[in-house]
Amino acid sequence: MGLWSKLTGGQSASTTPTGRSAREQVRRNAEIRRIDAGTAAWLRRGGIGPRKDR
Repeated sequence: MGLWSKLTGGQSASTTPTGRSAREQVRRNAEIRRIDAGTAAWLRRGGIGPRKDR
């Protein structure tokens, strides 16, 4: 094993550091986008700020 490989942990750029399959990455990215969209909508509505109906 070469010095660079030892320094960088021996992983190539094509391997995923978490070991997720392509299908799992797609599912997780979709889940993250859905959560982000919900958070953005919540912030547009005022987040934890004061609400008029309270």
